[in-house]
Amino acid sequence: MSHIPRRALSLPRPLLLGGAILLASTLVAAFPGAVAPYDPLAMDYVNLLAPPSAAHPFGTDNFGRDVLSRVLHAYTIDMQIALFATLFPFVFGTLVGAVVGYVGGTPEAVFGRVVDAVITFPFLVLVIAIVSVLGPGLGNMYIAIGVVGWVFYARIVAAEVKVQTRLDYADAGRAMGYTHARIVFRHLLPNAITPAVVYWMTDMALAILLGSSLGYLGLGAQPPAAEWGVQIADGKNFMATAWWISVFPGIAIVITGLGFSLLGDGLAEVLRGRR
Repeated sequence: MSHIPRRALSLPRPLLLGGAILLASTLVAAFPGAVAPYDPLAMDYVNLLAPPSAAHPFGTDNFGRDVLSRVLHAYTIDMQIALFATLFPFVFGTLVGAVVGYVGGTPEAVFGRVVDAVITFPFLVLVIAIVSVLGPGLGNMYIAIGVVGWVFYARIVAAEVKVQTRLDYADAGRAMGYTHARIVFRHLLPNAITPAVVYWMTDMALAILLGSSLGYLGLGAQPPAAEWGVQIADGKNFMATAWWISVFPGIAIVITGLGFSLLGDGLAEVLRGRR
């Protein structure tokens, strides 16, 4: 029993700290009603723009809604954004990159042109353009990110798989008559996916920032939903008199993004050691 804590303590500190932050964030996202003191949509016209107090630790907004409750309930939406906005790009991009890196030739050349076309434009500009065409909302935001984001994962995995194909174990697999699918997905990809996994953790933090930015612009989550970007937009006209409306959601974004970044750094250190 004594070796378990010792093994846990031997893990990288960024991994432990990032994991603790994200565990707490996930629990709040799963059970916001258990920790939020009020209904996030309940309006109290007696306490409009009330400053932080014992009754309302984060104050209230211009509709009398409790800011703490809205920040806590926003974890549900923003953690969903972190997952749903990056899951398809990660999976699809990894599969495409693995095939392209192994096959090479014409598919690799075509893929290179696609990458060049995508990275020519800033990522945020492309996403905003697609969402503007499709219409505001989380669903269209996921589509826009998926259309653009998979390219970056595919590029990372393709480069790693291309390196792995030159190693002896790949030649041994071909000599033993293994199918191309088995060589790629059973042998090459497990040894090439580490950078993509680390990038995925960082990309989740960026997805939260992007989702909040689109929410602020009115292209992501729509009011009166409790979402950090929407809350910051709600408080932009009251920064001089009610700073708490925007500041506390901003702090939540920073802490959650830091958790993903630390987790990615810790995973990179662990996976590099295993490799």
